[in-house]
Amino acid sequence: MRIFDTPLHRFVMLLALILTSPALVECAFAEEASANSAAGFFDVGKLNGAIPAPETVIDLPVGLNTVRHSPLHAYSQQIRQKAVSHDALLGYMQKLAAVSDRITLTPCGKSHEGRTLFFLTVTSSANHKRLDEIKALNAKLADPRKLTDKDDVNKIIADLPAVAWMAYSIHGDELSSTDAAMYIVYRLAAATDKKTIRLLDEVVIHIAPLVNPDGRERFLGHLHELSGIVENSDYQAMQHSGLWSQGRGNHYLFDLNRDWLVFAHPETGCLAKVIDSWNPHLLVDSHEMGGLDTYLFDPPNDPVNSHVSPKNIPWRKRFSADQAAAFNRYGWSYYTREWYTDWGPFYTNAWANLRGAVGILYEQAGANGADVKQRTGHIRTYRQTVHHQIVSSFANLATLRKNRKEILNDFHQDRIWAISADEDTFEALILPPCKDQSRRGRLISVLLQQGIEVGYTGGKFKAHGLVDIWGRGYDSMEFGPGAAVIKSAQPQRRLLNALLEFDPRLTDKSLKHERQEIEKHRGSHLYDVSSSSLAMAFALEAYWAKAMPEVKLLPHYPCKNNLLDGLGKADYGYAIDLADSGAYPALAALLQNGCNPRIATKPFALGRQFDAGTIILRKHENPDNLLKILKKVCEDHSVEIIGIDTALVESGPDLGGRRMQLLREPRIAIASQWPVSSTSFGSIWHLLDHNIHLRTSPVNIQYAGRIDLRKYNVLILPNSRNLSAVLDESAVKKIKRWVEAGGTLIALGNSAAFAAGKDRGLSSVRLRRDVLEELPVYADALAKETDARDVKIDTSVVWGKEPDKVKADPPNKDTPAKKDADALKRLDQWQRMFSPTGVFVATDIDPEHWLAFGCGQKMPLLFAGRNAFMSKYPIAAPVRLADADSLRLSGLLWPEAKERLAGTAYATVERLGHGQIILFACDPTYRAWLAGSQRLFLNAVILGPGMGTSPPVPW
Repeated sequence: MRIFDTPLHRFVMLLALILTSPALVECAFAEEASANSAAGFFDVGKLNGAIPAPETVIDLPVGLNTVRHSPLHAYSQQIRQKAVSHDALLGYMQKLAAVSDRITLTPCGKSHEGRTLFFLTVTSSANHKRLDEIKALNAKLADPRKLTDKDDVNKIIADLPAVAWMAYSIHGDELSSTDAAMYIVYRLAAATDKKTIRLLDEVVIHIAPLVNPDGRERFLGHLHELSGIVENSDYQAMQHSGLWSQGRGNHYLFDLNRDWLVFAHPETGCLAKVIDSWNPHLLVDSHEMGGLDTYLFDPPNDPVNSHVSPKNIPWRKRFSADQAAAFNRYGWSYYTREWYTDWGPFYTNAWANLRGAVGILYEQAGANGADVKQRTGHIRTYRQTVHHQIVSSFANLATLRKNRKEILNDFHQDRIWAISADEDTFEALILPPCKDQSRRGRLISVLLQQGIEVGYTGGKFKAHGLVDIWGRGYDSMEFGPGAAVIKSAQPQRRLLNALLEFDPRLTDKSLKHERQEIEKHRGSHLYDVSSSSLAMAFALEAYWAKAMPEVKLLPHYPCKNNLLDGLGKADYGYAIDLADSGAYPALAALLQNGCNPRIATKPFALGRQFDAGTIILRKHENPDNLLKILKKVCEDHSVEIIGIDTALVESGPDLGGRRMQLLREPRIAIASQWPVSSTSFGSIWHLLDHNIHLRTSPVNIQYAGRIDLRKYNVLILPNSRNLSAVLDESAVKKIKRWVEAGGTLIALGNSAAFAAGKDRGLSSVRLRRDVLEELPVYADALAKETDARDVKIDTSVVWGKEPDKVKADPPNKDTPAKKDADALKRLDQWQRMFSPTGVFVATDIDPEHWLAFGCGQKMPLLFAGRNAFMSKYPIAAPVRLADADSLRLSGLLWPEAKERLAGTAYATVERLGHGQIILFACDPTYRAWLAGSQRLFLNAVILGPGMGTSPPVPW
């Protein structure tokens, strides 16, 4: 070997050149920029030079970030890759739309942080001139009821472009797809080759290049802060992962890919409206996964939602074959199926499949804007991840174009089936009027956003062959005016059935596979909830009916009187019914306006019946401008406020007595940062801040020892992974002293399990696995608690007239027999393996307890995980899971889990000194889906400081 060929010699020579010739440095950067430009992704020779490439508009080429303090520094520093920001992306897209007749940019809303949400329509200039016509013709295919005698369906399909919706970066920390989208739009705008021209002639392509801008900007900020001069390809380094909040979620840390169920956030709500209006035939949802993986795409593994069209999976396999062929040309690795299932209707592409589109999912191994060293030692660059996404998208668009007529025909035929009557299925879902009109109205609003048709009855009618959410059947039932009716025969039939069916069930094949996965591998194939029934999530009275008469349905709810009309001067005060969910933001507004609301702990009658939980405002205890405050509250929150002229009632407690409990304004701290679940924190924060408009203070739980808890009277511990890692014995004692001084501690899920730890010294609630040998004691306590709710008295025994009949209570047959401690432990470990991923269960509620005010006597609740809480007197358990025979309502609940969870506590309240501890076995605010169980949580937060504590009388 010659000495001049050694690495050392080449380095010395190169260094000398750099020091003497700065021009060479510029040349080196130019070459690197070229490698990261459009030239690296497709043939630039077939692009219109008048259309600006991204790197000519954005300050630095995508994938390139250099520092040029000096020639030596510039060259010695590793070239670090960079992902495009929202503002730069928007600016470039606006530039393209201004110079290209193939592109229209449409703003469709604002994110929580005020960033523009937008999409682009990319198609030929000829198609742009007839976009309204294309949309209208496609709407006729989507709803055959709109077709007229003059319409020739075959001609429409022959001439109509297909419609594609391409969605990128719904998870803000999955960076590559947005950069890919930018280059996809550029190529579609600038390409002059015949394939692209034909694609644009035959397909209208809608592109949402950045669904979650707030999350992306937060994550890019993290990566910038955590990156040094020297790039690190170690995937475990923080510059690849960001901080606790990361960028997966939006401003409120929500996983937007689970928000297609209720549209709680603007990012999904605005796009859903556009998608519904365009009825796309293809929807692509581009993601990233772990950086040491390869690339996953369709088709999915079992289970697949049972309501998906039978033509859907074959189409996804055809798209998959073409996508695989495109990857094979580069020798790239990929796979299908494996962990990816398509059961839940709330993911972007799964939701689209139920709407009749071919919904495609991508999962690219992420690089987070930087190189990642693989297990083999080779480096995957950020540019490569972008390239994979580009190739995938063009492969799918090509498949859509090639099969356009067949896909459009299948789409139309499926909608013909959807609007047809079918004797073997239910005809309609019926939602009767209820006390909580706000909650019912929110559900109906969600259904309308989904494109599902809802009508209201103006008079009485009788339906037949009904079943309710509890699984009870009825031969017939009469409903009054104002019932909401959702007919099954309508264009979005598949979607409405998936969202509204009471009890979705896996196929026998999928069920067997799931059981084998648990027993052989101690894991589950279901990585999300097994049921997402909206009627149960909203905990509303609902019925599926086999048959109902032809009744005229009104498009809007029958008008009711203006609530302000009945709000005038009253001699004594005012009342607000807590039965309606609108009372919570109203109550928050009253507290924040210096009012002193009270709450009736018992029902009373005064001209009408008032339930326990009614809010009372005594005039003499409240501001002089109380009526003005109430009118503003009534306008803002649409709650009925009733004037009261006397404190003397017809029955029940008088309004001036002790049964009217004074409420206190909650001063709320929410634990945040690791190990708190960011999504649990986000759902709580969003509910209290965005929906209820309560002031909250997120605090870093890692610094619990430094937090002055005296400022707060409510401390919320969201679901977490391992609180013991940050809350040591000293911190727990501090929290306990705060509770004893009058605080309300609310803990959810695993945080509640932490508080119930047998060695924690905080709560007296216990985890079932910690008290296996005491199960007979808890069973006896449960029996007494159950009896107390429905007391039966044998008067002959009380008065002693027949003493010979007095016998000791027989032992409870359901009480577990005393067994060997090790055997009990082994049994519990086995049963815990079958814990549900998410199932709706029946619960028994104590309506007399303040935590359950406004919730009725039973409620479907979503239960997931292994936490089984055991409690006994004096701990109150206002909400318990039902007995084993009636526990499961919707979703997969194995018999082992059913036996273990039956009768355990879902929510507990226990006094501790002057304060209280409230535990929830699961997160009742989960993903903003659970409008029913949210009420329990809001009672804990808003009513708790006044109802369950003993605050001092003001000085």
